[in-house]
Amino acid sequence: MPRLVQIVFAALIVLSSAFALEEQKLTAEQMGRYDRLTHQLIAPCCWREPIAIHRSQEALQMLDEVEKLVAEGRSEEEIRNIYVARYGPRILADPPGVSRYWLYLLPFSLLTWFMVAAVFRLRSLVARAAPTQSSAPPELLAQVRKETESLFLSGKEHETQGQEDIR
Repeated sequence: MPRLVQIVFAALIVLSSAFALEEQKLTAEQMGRYDRLTHQLIAPCCWREPIAIHRSQEALQMLDEVEKLVAEGRSEEEIRNIYVARYGPRILADPPGVSRYWLYLLPFSLLTWFMVAAVFRLRSLVARAAPTQSSAPPELLAQVRKETESLFLSGKEHETQGQEDIR
């Protein structure tokens, strides 16, 4: 009886490896196309990762489907068109058109525009805040000037006295 179990077990191993070899019927060129396609198609369950990375049930089904289509000899364009017809252009990791360039240019152009607008706004605020004429009476301004000059001159006198003391 144990001998029969060993024979059945060996037969199962041989059959499973034969099926595994039959599944792996893609050539090197087809494997390259398969790899490119699985990185270009986004998993439709969450729309975040390519099906080559994502491990949901839908992504795994799509992997099998892409492998069969590549094995049948369909071109990359045909396979992409099949999925675009089924899910729309959102299924592609890099959608066609020039919209992808706007995704890179738009943030920098907005940042530049806001910086220029901020500079002009700050300049207008500074110009508005800076008084063109003094609102203080002229007598008070003359008194402040005299006190400032006297403090400045007395400070100079202390400096020269300090230098003479050092010598």
